[in-house]
Amino acid sequence: MKLATILFFASCLCCSATARQLLHNPALLLGKGLLIEGFRTTGDASVGELETSRNETTARGFILDSAKDRDSDGAVSGSVKAAAVNIQPADGRWFRLSIGAYAEEKFQVGQDAIYLQVRFFKDGGKTPVDSIQKSVFPQILGDRDALQDKGVNPSLGQGTWRDYSLMFRTPFPEIDTLQASLHFANGIGKGSSAAFLVNRFELSGAQDPGIFQPNPAPAAKLVVPANLVPLGGRWYFDPNGGAQVVPKQFTHANAGQLLFRSNRFIAPFEGNMHSWLREGYIDANSKIVRQDQPVPDNVVIEVTKEHLIIRSKGLPNHPTAVFPDRSRWLDGNPNYIGEQRLEIYIPLEPQENPSRLAMKNKHNNDHALPMGPIGIANNGIVFFNPFDHIQDEDAVWRLDRCCGHPAPRDLYHYHKYPVCNKTPWSDDGESHSPVIGFAFDGYPVYGPYEAKGIIAWQSKDNPLNGFNVHQDPERGWHYHVTPGHFPHIIGGYWGIPDAKNQRRGGNGPPDGRRPGRLPPPRFGLPPPRR
Repeated sequence: MKLATILFFASCLCCSATARQLLHNPALLLGKGLLIEGFRTTGDASVGELETSRNETTARGFILDSAKDRDSDGAVSGSVKAAAVNIQPADGRWFRLSIGAYAEEKFQVGQDAIYLQVRFFKDGGKTPVDSIQKSVFPQILGDRDALQDKGVNPSLGQGTWRDYSLMFRTPFPEIDTLQASLHFANGIGKGSSAAFLVNRFELSGAQDPGIFQPNPAPAAKLVVPANLVPLGGRWYFDPNGGAQVVPKQFTHANAGQLLFRSNRFIAPFEGNMHSWLREGYIDANSKIVRQDQPVPDNVVIEVTKEHLIIRSKGLPNHPTAVFPDRSRWLDGNPNYIGEQRLEIYIPLEPQENPSRLAMKNKHNNDHALPMGPIGIANNGIVFFNPFDHIQDEDAVWRLDRCCGHPAPRDLYHYHKYPVCNKTPWSDDGESHSPVIGFAFDGYPVYGPYEAKGIIAWQSKDNPLNGFNVHQDPERGWHYHVTPGHFPHIIGGYWGIPDAKNQRRGGNGPPDGRRPGRLPPPRFGLPPPRR
């Protein structure tokens, strides 16, 4: 595929009525002269390798190094900028600026001086009108504390790929140009591993929140707009001004119309249904991929009277470690990341299980959760229980930065909170976390926060039980992930899991001998030093 074609395709992957992509090259693919087309950098921001290809699949992107004065101007500061032109008021006035980034362990700035900014222009981009900005450093600091796994794998949470975002509305309908940027200043990092690495930069249209805002009071009942079509349980279809006929399937093009009722209406799959077959992965025909290929239909959803049927190719839409792990950067995992043929059944109306059982200890002696898939994230990657193939051993210490790794049948999966998961609303610790996926019993899985600054598993007012579940008036029964705290995702099924998933959930590419297999790793050893 020619570069220009790839660039155009990448730009349109997120396009829909409510999530049109406004920047030319959100995937940060290289253009001529090793530059990232559509963007420019200033000061100490530069383009370069984000990680060595030996360890992590991130390719090139932007580097904001808080320890180096690259342009020798006496200040450690810089920016990344891109413009969106020909903005029309008829297309809506709500937008979302979102980046995928990794704050290395020693990245530091004074006065919280790393922020997302949008400047507004009119008269064809000639007249500046206003601007809005948001510091992301508080989220970086909060993640370092809240997401760390001090007991098993201290490296997890110290530096992770995360989604940082800014929701905004244009101040006037005359606005026709938006300049989106990421700025940093007052860099005070020391030595190596002190950079902020960016591998995705998106500016997309967003649905007018209106009634989609959180409830004004915790116990208030969320009003369901008359135009929404109920699908069952908490699921709705938004016709978005069109016919009230539910589509045969939801794809990346209309994912914003499949809504879930939480404390507001959200589209949990929007922006998460496309991915990539990366070089070194295994495709559905058991062949090694030699060149990155976009996969717009990584996740496709069908709605029946009883189920959300999620068909996923199981390809992560975020950076991963390089597998097989020949360098033993993690634990020598010999498996590839492979394209799958997953078919997951999520009940629209979850039913509590009177015979439910939670894991009573960290050895899974009671088999409260099966091995293999137990749920699915909103990007089509499945959840596993906390244990690896040795059922009494926590799998957390051998996961990559995004908290996943591939199983023997090349199925990439998560054992703990997938910190790289992209959500419709920023999970920055300022409020209750958004939905990140669903267990096989149909109950939603939320991120780690119960409220501003409160991790759910530490909550005293509404504590989680052994299933990692509790309820509130707005969301009903729901799970929370518990980073750094067993059982990490869920501790057992609160509801009745759909039996179809036991037959279908683990289906992957045809069995066969994979080329270049490594000998089995010595899983009994402690993790190698990094």
